[in-house]
Amino acid sequence: MKLHVFILPLLLLKVSFSNAQTCHCTELEADKEISIATLLSSKTDFCTAKGFEKLASQFLDEKKLDSAAHYLGLAETLFQKEACKTAQWITIYKLRSALHFSLAEYEKALDYSLKMLALSQEKGNKEEEAELLLGISQIFARLKQLEKGLTYVRQSLPLIETLQPGPSKVDLLNKAGSRFYFFFQDTKSVPLYDSAKLYFTLALQIAKTINYKKGMQVSYNKMNSLAYQQKNFELSLRYIDSSIALSEPGKINNTIATSFGDKGNILLKLGRFREAKKWADSCLYYNQELKFPPLIANAYSLVAEIADSLGDFASAYHALYLEKKITDSLNTAENAKAVTEVEKKYIQAKNEKTIRELNQQKQIYALLAIAGLLAAGIIAFYLRQQSLKNRQKILETEQRLNRARMNPHFFFNALTALQRFAMKENNGVALASSLSKFSHIMRETLESSYKEYVTIRQELEFLKEYLEIQKMRFPSTFNYSLMIDGELDAGDTLIPSMIIQPFIENSIEHGFAAINYPGELRVDFKQENKLIKIEITDNGQGLSSPGSRQNEHISRASQIIKDRIYLLNIKLKSKAAFSIDNNKNGPGVSVLIQLPLLYQHENTTG
Repeated sequence: MKLHVFILPLLLLKVSFSNAQTCHCTELEADKEISIATLLSSKTDFCTAKGFEKLASQFLDEKKLDSAAHYLGLAETLFQKEACKTAQWITIYKLRSALHFSLAEYEKALDYSLKMLALSQEKGNKEEEAELLLGISQIFARLKQLEKGLTYVRQSLPLIETLQPGPSKVDLLNKAGSRFYFFFQDTKSVPLYDSAKLYFTLALQIAKTINYKKGMQVSYNKMNSLAYQQKNFELSLRYIDSSIALSEPGKINNTIATSFGDKGNILLKLGRFREAKKWADSCLYYNQELKFPPLIANAYSLVAEIADSLGDFASAYHALYLEKKITDSLNTAENAKAVTEVEKKYIQAKNEKTIRELNQQKQIYALLAIAGLLAAGIIAFYLRQQSLKNRQKILETEQRLNRARMNPHFFFNALTALQRFAMKENNGVALASSLSKFSHIMRETLESSYKEYVTIRQELEFLKEYLEIQKMRFPSTFNYSLMIDGELDAGDTLIPSMIIQPFIENSIEHGFAAINYPGELRVDFKQENKLIKIEITDNGQGLSSPGSRQNEHISRASQIIKDRIYLLNIKLKSKAAFSIDNNKNGPGVSVLIQLPLLYQHENTTG
């Protein structure tokens, strides 16, 4: 007598009270092979739910889909009553996904698969995650959505590689190869064919090594498809016969049904129509027993083609009519659109909890969860603040290093210029004056590595001496002017040290390097709306030639200034900024730096 005949009496005998420890089944933990009847007679609602779960799985294996759906519904009701955690729904989701996929209800199958994927990723179960990714890929394969399907199958491959050789790895390799082959059939892309062949071959090798017959059966079946694509029908038949020989007598599964269909198709290609009809009819029978609409539609298509070849046009027409009836229901635009919407929702709320209906008795759990989230938020805020502080320290160190890195380059060039000047001019007074300027520049430059701010007057004195040394290096190459707004108090107003020099160096070293006319360099300090505006302009070659040394140097200088302004804005909560572009009114480059007004008598950081 069938097991479900006893279910109602067992439920009537069940004591109507809940275990104090909900979502917990001691009997199942003690014996994983416990019978369904024992679970259903338990006094614990959660144990009863697990019994319904097992019963639904049994009916799903037997392709009794209505019964499977019924008992899944009963299990879900008890899970909701017990307010079980999301992670405890994993088996329910798995059965629901399989049920809806068998019914070709892809929207619902995808919804449950994505829920499982989120849980699997939280647990770090790589085998389970890979299987789910391949399942999701299969849903998109059925919907002819190539790119999405390939995305998910490729995500599974690194996870499969980490698994030890065993039946699970063989099954996953076969599934991965199947997905690539399915997409190859739509696109005829050779790389997809090669990927399918690679994973089928790996699966077969491992299956043979561990004597995993089911894996070998699937691999042989898949290898026949590859041989068929190469029109090597004899090799394809040998693969199919090897697969069929490994099947369990009397047991119906997708692999044996597919093998029968593939053999019927090859015999059709070879012109052996009556043999082909027998295999095609068996394929249709097995797929009808499996109750999977897409494969039933494929079987009808094969039956129709063989009937047409035999001249049985009435049978061919009838089979085509039944195939079309199924495919029309599977490939509607609405179905594809609904699946896309489900995936979109998953991506937008990947980690969102799916079970929200709690009894009043369980509200304490919600409060604890909120408290946990608040604690997590506080910790996250603290960690972020620490991260920002560390980043600030790193940038400050980098700035000092950047400024220090500029010094040796300039010092070397300046000393070389002084050497040439001494040898050429033989003017001791002029040389002494130049050496004095050079030593002052060296001292100021070295001190600036540790001095955050200088007054505008100090900066102007530094720039004058720096520019005079540069004029000595490049005589008759350029003229300069340093202008300051009368409203600015040059002796009290502070600016970041060494913030102008990189751009002046760029103008002299690179901007004026290839021009055949006198260079003009101008630096203007102005005060506008409680801001200091520093404009540096030249009439050099500008930024017009991509990839030039001019552009590379200005890029480095820009990054240094950008980092310094970032730090300045963090410290002062200001809106300092800078921009750089070609001159609008002629050749050359224009740099505009905007800084907050700082005064020495108010500031102690300089």
